[in-house]
Amino acid sequence: MPRSHWLDPLARRVLEATGQIPRKPTPSELRPSVAVPEPPSWTIDVNRASETEWQQLPGCSQDMAVLLVRLQRGGVQFASAEDLIRLLELPSDLARLWQPHLIFHWYGDAPPEPETISLDLNNAAPAELQSLDWPEQRLQGFLRERRLQSFRDLADLQERLALPADAIEALIGRVCFKARRPSPSLPPRRG
Repeated sequence: MPRSHWLDPLARRVLEATGQIPRKPTPSELRPSVAVPEPPSWTIDVNRASETEWQQLPGCSQDMAVLLVRLQRGGVQFASAEDLIRLLELPSDLARLWQPHLIFHWYGDAPPEPETISLDLNNAAPAELQSLDWPEQRLQGFLRERRLQSFRDLADLQERLALPADAIEALIGRVCFKARRPSPSLPPRRG
């Protein structure tokens, strides 16, 4: 039997319903089905969110929310999800859950360009710290503070050194804060 039937449309539907001729697919059946993701029911402005808003995100601990709000109070802004993910060291599955809910509005001048170098501020040698392009006075203050106690995070660094927001924003994604390595001890003196 030919693909289309010469019968009128009513007779065709009767024959299709009884299985005597194959049913013609509808236009929607011909189109490939693509799952369109639903837009999130809520979003947060990353650079203005409160602790409560941060904690709506799955897996966002109170410590994370406090850190992010402390940085925000210091004037620090995030330009992209990658900055936030690197700062919090989010696992990829959690980052995927967060991303649809995050909005990145930048308030003020343009955001800094991202860099990929990760400098461990608690263990870097003074020569390595030169890559930060800090004034000598800031660098000496940093070294003095680091000798007293390791830095916990960017908010701790900003508060202890009284750094401006743009200095902290320039460090996002460029630095990390690992536990201090013990300094090599000197061999015992003989004599």
